[in-house]
Amino acid sequence: MDWLLFAVQWLHVLLGITWFGYAISMYFLVGPAIMQMPEEQQRNLFSKLGAAGRVFPVVGTAVLVLGFIRGTFLGQIDGIDGVFGTAYGITWLVALLTTLALFVTGAWLVGPTVQSLPTTSDFGVTAARLRRFATIDLVLFGVVFTCMILMRLGV
Repeated sequence: MDWLLFAVQWLHVLLGITWFGYAISMYFLVGPAIMQMPEEQQRNLFSKLGAAGRVFPVVGTAVLVLGFIRGTFLGQIDGIDGVFGTAYGITWLVALLTTLALFVTGAWLVGPTVQSLPTTSDFGVTAARLRRFATIDLVLFGVVFTCMILMRLGV
């Protein structure tokens, strides 16, 4: 067994589950429950949840770097022809670009909106904006997840 490949794959999957799982649980479980609370309690909880803004850039970076290593140095892609000349390479590139898009939405849209919720004067509008941004993120995560399955199947 190639222990380096095992470790990279294991960490990549674990951190990906952590990142995607957080997004899913916030969107479908925690967020709706919070929105049923009085606004002051919502503000307090969102101020505490803003701490995830420090964790997920690290998690996302690790997922991206490990996925790059997994696909190239420890995987099937050994050059530009491997990216554009194979179904696997194209799927890998779509996953890579979509993960980069998740970074952009997280850094420029979701993170700043979550951090503004505790102090915004227009809480309802800001919370609705966060929900729209989170929906975009879930679609992007769905694309990445689908690509991971396709690559595992050899596509």
